[in-house]
This record gives sequence, C-alpha cells and structure tokens, in this order.
Amino acid sequence: MRETRTASEERQEREEPRGSRWRRRSRPDRIYYRDLVVERDQLERTAAPAAPRRRGWLDERLGTRAFYEKYGRKAFPVHTTFFFGEMALFSFVILVLTGIYLGLIYTPSNVEIDVEGASLPQAFASAQLIESIPVANLFRNVHHWAAHLMIFSILLHTVRIFFTGTYRKPRELNWALGVVLLGLTLMAGFVGYALPYDSYAVTATGIGYSLARSIPWVGNVAAELFFGGTFPTLGSLPRLYTIHVLVVPAMIAGAMSIHLLGVIKQKHTQPGYARKLAEPGRVLGVPLWPYQALLAGQLLLLMFGGLFLLSAFVPVHPLDAYGPPGAGASDVKPDWYLLWIYGFLKMIPSEAVLSTPIVTIGPEFLGGVLFPGLVFGVITLAPWLDRTNHRGRRYEYLEPPSQAPARLAAGVGVLTFIGALFLAAFYDEIGLPLLAMWAIALVAPLVAALLAYAWAWSRTPDEEAAKFDPTAEEEVRVGSVAD
Repeated sequence: MRETRTASEERQEREEPRGSRWRRRSRPDRIYYRDLVVERDQLERTAAPAAPRRRGWLDERLGTRAFYEKYGRKAFPVHTTFFFGEMALFSFVILVLTGIYLGLIYTPSNVEIDVEGASLPQAFASAQLIESIPVANLFRNVHHWAAHLMIFSILLHTVRIFFTGTYRKPRELNWALGVVLLGLTLMAGFVGYALPYDSYAVTATGIGYSLARSIPWVGNVAAELFFGGTFPTLGSLPRLYTIHVLVVPAMIAGAMSIHLLGVIKQKHTQPGYARKLAEPGRVLGVPLWPYQALLAGQLLLLMFGGLFLLSAFVPVHPLDAYGPPGAGASDVKPDWYLLWIYGFLKMIPSEAVLSTPIVTIGPEFLGGVLFPGLVFGVITLAPWLDRTNHRGRRYEYLEPPSQAPARLAAGVGVLTFIGALFLAAFYDEIGLPLLAMWAIALVAPLVAALLAYAWAWSRTPDEEAAKFDPTAEEEVRVGSVAD
C-alpha cells in the first residue's frame, strides 16, 4: 500500500538539492540511503562507542599512546639518499658516546709533567696513555673516523638537496640551518686538532690562530678569546677543550633538533614516484614506528660495525710520528674537509697585500677567512638566488637534476672548483707552476659547468607538460598516508 506524505514533507523533498543521495521518509525508525535500509535501532547499536582500551602503566602517567598517535605514525619516504641525514645524526651520537669515554682519560692541560724521566705536556701524556690502552685506542680511532663520516654525510645530504631543488619554498630556513650545521661540524673538527697536543696539533692549530688574527680590527681580540690567549699558552687547551666537548656539541644538538622539527612541521620531501600514489599534501612512506625505527636501528648498527672495523685496520696517525710540541712540524696539511681552504691559501701570492690608511688586508685573511666566508654565504643564499623560487609555489617533490640545467651547471661548477683547490694543496709537490694551477682552478669549473648545462639541456623535454612538476597541488590537506 502506497505511503502517504504530508505537504511539508513533499515541499522539503522538492527543496533538497538535485542529485542528493539522502532522502527523508515519513517513518522515523528508518534511514534510506539509495536502496539500503538500516533500522534506526541497529544504527544506534553500530555507532555505540567501543569499550575503552586498557591503558598501560606508562600511558597513564606520560600519555605515551597520545604521543604515538601523533608522532609514531609519521610517514618517512623510502629512498636511499634520504639516509644521509640519519647517518650524520648517528655519527654525532657515536661521537658523543666515544667522546665521553675518552674524556674520562684525557687531561686538557699543557703543563709539563715528568713521565719516565721525560718532561711532557700533560695533554700529550694522557693521549699517549689512551694510545697504550687497546680499547681506549680503538675508541679514539672510532671517534676520529666518526667525525670524518659525519662531515661527509652532511656534505652528501647537502648535495642531494641542492641538485634536487628541495631547498626551495617552504624549506629555505631549514636549508640555511643545515649550512650552519655544516659550519659547526667543521669547527668541531678543527678544534679537535689541538687536543692530542703533539707537534702536528700545535702547528695546525697555530695556523688557525694566525688566520683569526688576520681579521681586520677585531682579529687579535677574537683570536685570544677563542684560543684562550696567545696560542699556545696555559689557557689554550682548557679553552679549546671546552669549546670542543661542550660549546660546539651543544650548538650542533640544538641545530639538529630545530632542523628535525622543521622536517616534521613542513613534512618530508618525496621522490617523484610518490606523486601518483600520495594524495595532495600527504606523505607516502613507512611509519616511524616500527618500520622506520627498525631501518634506523639497522643503519646505526651497521655504522658502528663499519667504524670499528675501519678503526681496527686503518688507525689514525700515531703520536710518535710527530712527537711532543717542538720547533714545529714541517709539511702540515689539514684533513680533507679543510684542504680546500689550504689549497686556496697556497694559490694566493704572499705579495697580495692591500694596504689602506685604516686597514691592511693580507693573503691570510683573503684565503683563510674571506674566501670560505663568501663560499658559505653563497651556499646559504641559494634559495633566494634561485629564480624558480620566486613564483610563490611549494616544492614538495624531488626534481630531476636534468630538468634544471642552470642549477645543475652551478653545482657541478662549484664542486669542480673545490676539487681544483684540493689539487692546489699539492701543486708544488707535483711540479705544477702556480700560473698553471690558477688556470686549472678557473677554466676547469667553467668547462664542467658548460658540459653539465649542455647535457641537461639536451635531455630536457621540449614540451613543458612533459616535465615532472615538483610543486604541490593547490589543495593541501594535513596528514600522511601512514596515519
């Protein structure tokens, strides 16, 4: 028998938007959804709240369940190059752990003490003690190689971000913070030179002291504040030790924390394959717990094992190779991560002096302070120098390097120039004239940049629509696929 409807119900049905899937009927105990009928009492039973989950001891006190629901399901994209940042973080953890152990034995003092009838600085004697204990010497080697690995990982991480264009909006500040983190890591490595206090350490640190003094107007004050007086003096090692084990690590930990918070807030950039699978504004990847945590744990153990094997078979230079501080070690070169500065210093003639009535600028300041400052300044300003970042769009995906010929050419040119400076550190030893070295340092980067630009331009599709678009969709929703 056909149901009768009141005039108000018919008017309400006519006023509903066309195509609406919901239809109100006269019977209040049923809800019609297309051809499905759900009894109201059954719907209420289905929507009834489930029994509350039993809370654990920690959850009742610290709210661990809420913390997991908020952060434990954060998605991490799966890509090999994304582990470079984690390698830098784990290297820092290894440095802290091994540094704590070594700090229990090391004495940061250059006061002369008697050791088996020989007068030695106390720091040098404690370094000899570390070297004489097999386990302590192994930890010393691990500490040394972990520092190299951390710097190398940050460099690889920086290169990957640059060539894929992921330093652009909204991650400009995180890029600048990463450059600061690289500078702090280099500073920690340099300050660590002085701690063994052998002839090599004193000579290398003395070069840094002379570079600091070359800064116009404030050089003498800045050098004495940083090095604890006129290096070497009784206050030098305690000051440098404090900077190495407390000041710089605290700054690195703070910079890393802010950097990671920025990644969590802005969400991780993604490889190109995720574009077809992830919804706009969402991240495609594995959740932080347990999958990403398992991957990170495996990486940490592999790094530990690899560093211990490397330290066992490739030890650092022994203290007897240079001996205690004396007249100065000859032919002292810094480690590879500072060798480019040393190479540029060697290329600057000693006659390159600019004298004015108010200031005198010498080659030490030009090559050891001004030049690396300009390099780090240009790298920091890369997001603002990139013209593609002025369009106000968000870049959420890795852009293939071949799609940006200008950026690829600039990066290849800079890396080639740095490689030429590595060669410049040995140009006189291999019999290369200074003029030829300058020609190589200037021409090789230009040629490499032109070749990279030509290669990228030849691979770039003619139609703009065929390119991969690294920008985010206009509709942005918060969340992640792992949520």
